[in-house]
Amino acid sequence: MYTMCSRFNTDPEAIQQSIDSVTLPAWFDPVFNRYERTIGDRDRLLWKWLYHIIPTFQLSSVPETYTDAARNANFGMSVYMTILDDIAERHCDRPLFEAGRQIPFSKVTPRAPADDDGAVLSLLEKVWEQTESFLAKGPRADEFREILEFDLRQSLNTMEYNRLVNTDPRIVSCRSIDRRDVYNMLLFIYTDIDLAFSPRFDRNEHAAFRDFVWDTQRLARISNWVTTWEREVHEGDYTSKVVLRAVERGIVTMDGLDNNPDDAIARIQASDIESELLAEWDRRYTELQSNEIGLASIDAAAFLDGIQYIRMVDEALRGKK
Repeated sequence: MYTMCSRFNTDPEAIQQSIDSVTLPAWFDPVFNRYERTIGDRDRLLWKWLYHIIPTFQLSSVPETYTDAARNANFGMSVYMTILDDIAERHCDRPLFEAGRQIPFSKVTPRAPADDDGAVLSLLEKVWEQTESFLAKGPRADEFREILEFDLRQSLNTMEYNRLVNTDPRIVSCRSIDRRDVYNMLLFIYTDIDLAFSPRFDRNEHAAFRDFVWDTQRLARISNWVTTWEREVHEGDYTSKVVLRAVERGIVTMDGLDNNPDDAIARIQASDIESELLAEWDRRYTELQSNEIGLASIDAAAFLDGIQYIRMVDEALRGKK
């Protein structure tokens, strides 16, 4: 058995203090200023949280020479994807989302669908340009570029699906969200980027590693569902499995969520849904601890330790991000 979170202080107050003390990279300051002027959905806590947790699950195959560049590449990717995710899920702005998602795959600036969208697209381009500048420092960036773009498209498709769900909740079920929403955790993308900075990673282990990432990404998805659903209900976002399971069981209705969110939240809180999902997390985590992953060029135990730390951080920051 792996020692759970052996590398981290998991006391909630210590976690909060660690995140409060995070110094964001200098390149992000002008980005954040532009972000506040154009969108401004998130405060600095979210960005500090992201910059704090990224190194906790950074692959052991990334040598110290590249850890900072890999961290910043993943942080830039997080900023880009968070902005797009909010455009899709919070604002349900399909034209702007479709324009913004083209940026990583085209050298042509996408046309702004509305007059006031140009500043948002310019911000997304700036963030992507910064992300690329760090990614280019990876000695294997070209080698892993195609799989990175594949995984990026999967995550973008998940955002599009969630936008559709929030536009028409009749299309969604717990089963469909299980299949489609896991990619929203971006863990495949993060590990693709880390592999670009991993000179000694053995490509013969790639298939086994991706299977492992899929399983750990499900853990990250569960801990995020359980700790963000209340905020999302108030935003009209019903893509959490906590909420969908409550709807399927008749604990709440979609009309009730729309018309009386506080009552709907109280009904869900009184149910066993959260504890059931956390029990599923525990079961899956224990199975991963017990399995022989078969990886020699990556420390699977350390990675799994980082995934559990994410759960601890999510619980410590519940309702704040």
